[in-house]
Amino acid sequence: MDYKVFVGRCWETNDMGIANHGNSEKEVPLENVVEGFNIMADYHDASPATVISFKDGRLVFSFMGKEIVVEPGHIWNSPMHRVYNPYIYEAEGYLVRVEKIYDQADEKKAAKRVVKLLDMMGNHSVEEGCPIWKNIPLAQELLDILHNRLPISGEYLDASEIMFACDYIFIHELLNQRDVPRLCLEFLQLRKLALKAQKSTDVKFPSECVLGVKEADNIQNRLDFYIDPSVSMEWWVDYVNAHLLFDPVERTPEWEKVIYEVEKACDRKLRGVPRGMGFCFEYWSVKKAELAKRGIEWKTPHQMNPRVMFD
Repeated sequence: MDYKVFVGRCWETNDMGIANHGNSEKEVPLENVVEGFNIMADYHDASPATVISFKDGRLVFSFMGKEIVVEPGHIWNSPMHRVYNPYIYEAEGYLVRVEKIYDQADEKKAAKRVVKLLDMMGNHSVEEGCPIWKNIPLAQELLDILHNRLPISGEYLDASEIMFACDYIFIHELLNQRDVPRLCLEFLQLRKLALKAQKSTDVKFPSECVLGVKEADNIQNRLDFYIDPSVSMEWWVDYVNAHLLFDPVERTPEWEKVIYEVEKACDRKLRGVPRGMGFCFEYWSVKKAELAKRGIEWKTPHQMNPRVMFD
């Protein structure tokens, strides 16, 4: 597979609370991307970024004494430095990205699949019982397409549209964030890459259709704390102002790996059971048994909150 390497300058400003950002970039001829070459050579005020290796799209270079690795489809940004301006906040930095060269027919097909997956996920969210656990494999496929089958800003989906696809999941609550926090964090990381790659010619979405920067950061912070084993369950519950305690096993990678199959088994075994008073206890009993089959001992919400009345 062929690749392209881009370098550029990024900037951000804040004038009395009105923030803005952007970047400009240029392609580096591949014949130049060899050991010892300074890929920032055209930016005379930038520190050298000296190529160490470039193989299978994986670019390794040194910058300010550090070894930097840029994988295909990813963007590296240097630390921003303040530009002297007595009137507004203004900062600049640099970027390096590696882009796969995609076949146009494959790219078009992948873009259509993105739309289809989002539509399928949305349909699950309005089914009876709101079975969004069904969205887990769809979201995994979506992430794979956005990471590996489409450029971060291409002919069929630009960077703004990729960011919209990521944000759509959170705005419409198409995944249970506490069941698959690591998957959700991957979407948040991808949206950051897309945000940095946005161009002035990208599609413009209304503010209500995409997450704000602060809103996205809040979700990421909440999930980062959630999966951090050094953070207690009690602290996290207080942090998010939740009302119920939960079994800490729900935060583990082991839980995230099996939860789809567990919910699928519960759905099959409880098919036809009325969803009325007391159903939650039947559901928890089946779920506890299915988790135990997979080596996970789980305390139900009732066990974790014995003084709470559930129906």
